[in-house]
Parts: sequence; C-alpha cells; structure tokens
Amino acid sequence: MCRILILMVTMVFGYVAGQHNHTVVAPRYTFDLDTPPEHRWDNIVKNYDKKLLQHFIGKTLNDYLQKDGINIIETIAGAADPIIPSPYREEMEGFAKATGIKLSDVIALNLQYDFRTFCTSIVAQDLNGQIWHGRNLDYGFVDMLRNVTFISDVTKGGKVLYTGTSFIGFSGCLTGMKPNGFSITVDSRSSSGSKTDWWKNILEAYNALFLGGASFASFLPREVLEQETNFHDAIERLSTRQIVAPVYYIVGGVNPGEGAVVTRDRVKAKDVWYLDPDNGRWFLVETNYDHWLPPRKNDNRRDPANRLMNDVGQDKVDGNAIYDVLSTPPVYRSATVYTSIMSAANPATYETRTRYDFSPTLQPWPANDDDISI
Repeated sequence: MCRILILMVTMVFGYVAGQHNHTVVAPRYTFDLDTPPEHRWDNIVKNYDKKLLQHFIGKTLNDYLQKDGINIIETIAGAADPIIPSPYREEMEGFAKATGIKLSDVIALNLQYDFRTFCTSIVAQDLNGQIWHGRNLDYGFVDMLRNVTFISDVTKGGKVLYTGTSFIGFSGCLTGMKPNGFSITVDSRSSSGSKTDWWKNILEAYNALFLGGASFASFLPREVLEQETNFHDAIERLSTRQIVAPVYYIVGGVNPGEGAVVTRDRVKAKDVWYLDPDNGRWFLVETNYDHWLPPRKNDNRRDPANRLMNDVGQDKVDGNAIYDVLSTPPVYRSATVYTSIMSAANPATYETRTRYDFSPTLQPWPANDDDISI
C-alpha cells in the first residue's frame, strides 16, 4: 500500500520517478540567470503540482521541527528575509509566489537543507590523471525528496555556466560542476549529535547572519561555481568566506592532483586535505566526520568506502566504479536520495540518479531521535 501511495504521489508531481529496485535519471531543467530572479523558478514549477508542493514543504517542516521548532525557525527565517542577499531573496520570493507557499517557510526550508544533509563524497584520480567525483546525498524525508530532485543547467548568455543537482525551491547548491573547471559537493559536518546541538547551530547561524554577514553554507558553492574558473581559486574562496554552518566542501578539478576536502568552521577552513597520488593517496572519502577522527560507531560509511575504493584500484577507477562503491551498503543507505557522478574535465559525464533500489531494511536515522547527528 505504501509503495502504491508513493507511486501515485510521483505521478501527480508530474513524472513517474520509479519504483523500488529501480534507479531513475533525474529530470533536467534550465535555470536561466538572465531571467529576472523572481521568475527563475517559473519554468521548473510548472512541472509540479502546486498543492502537493505545499504539502511537501509543510510535511518536511512538521516532521523534523515539530510545532515549537517551526515557530522558532519561522521567526528566524522571517527576520532573515531582509538580509538575504540578491538574487536569492528574489528567487525565494518568486518561488513562494508561484507555489502559494509562505516565504518564511521557503527560507526555513533552505536553512533546513544547510543543516541536515548527510552524505558520502568521493574524489579520485585515475592513472591517466583524470579527476572523478561522486556523491550520495542522504536525507531523512527521503521518499518526498526523490520526487523533487532535478538536474539544473544554470545558464547565462545562452551558455551553461554550471550544472548542479537540486531540490525544488532550494536556492543553494549542494552538488555542482563547472564544465572544464571544477566540481563541488557539500557534506554536513557532524557535531556531537544531540537536538540541543542542532538548536545551538540554528542560534549560532542566526548570530552569523545578523552580526557577521555570513553566507548560507549552500549559497557559497553556487557563488563559486558562477564566478570562479579554476580549482585553486575555488579552494581559496571556499576556505575563507564566513558561513552559517560547519560543513565539508569536497572539490575536484581538471588537472592531476586537483582534489581536496575543505573542512569548514563558520569563520574559515580548519583543514584542507589534498589528493597526493605520488604518495599513494589517489582518492579521498568524506562522509560527515573530520577525516583525522574516527567516525561514529553507528554511522561508519567511511571505512567500508575506503576498502571498496582500494579494491577497485587506481588502474580501474572511473565514474562507473565510483557509482558502484556509492551503491554498496553501508555506503548506500535507505536514506540515500540520489547519487551523482561527474568529471569536470569531461562535462558529458555529469549524471544524477534518484535511488529507489534500496530494500528498506535500515532506519534512515537512529531510532532514538536524540541520537540524530547534525
């Protein structure tokens, strides 16, 4: 019955996303930066049922924040509205108008994405020096997100500036590739895991927005993809701009050795960990924990991913091999929304598949809600 309901929901959203035991190539739309910001979502929103989008946003906020939490974050979102920079503010306003969703809810959802993204990212160099980059994006409300995931060709002057994978109504960028330049994925950086720490993050983000002029952690990659042209300038900017939430920026370039994990505090980078193929470090795996510390015992995706990558070997690594690693439990989870594979040196490799092929035997999150890591 649940599977039938999910399939019916996907059909009403405007396309049949698939059933369990299938992967589906995400739909692809154009996000035109030459269009006025308040109308940039119009071409995409028309592919979805507005009432179901309203239900999706409401369910997302209700399930993960509860009533008191919603009141607090909507208050913060409402206060943040005037200081959200252009063009993001106008884009959110346009999306809210096009869908009938409250603007404060749209802002709150964007904040939610900044704090609750659980992922595995891999950047690797093959024997020919080509850089490959892959990621799983994991989230709690997985069935709904699979149905609003899409590939976005962001254009300006009639040309593709970068390609990314996003969710409907999300103005930031968690996965993106600049053709012949670099690629970026964003993984959240875990705290101690309690709800208390999550709310502490929210309040610190509030202070960073209002007092420090910080950027949303997901806005910064978009700015970098729009404005920078090479791996080294991307690393520099991702390392120095103040952001509202601690994250990891995983970056791949187009030249040998151009791969790194930027471990971010709110003010600046705490660490930048580079590929070093000459000394055997031909790949990097980042989940949601500092690479110099052990992962949480109940969420160890890193060690299995490392073993799987070593089994592949540098002589055989490519996009397909990384996809297979990302498709192997426990790296691949019931909470995996999509898998993306890319190589900036070969832009045609960019692909995102929404994942309906996991037998749901695992809980997306620990059973004890207080154990949810953020």
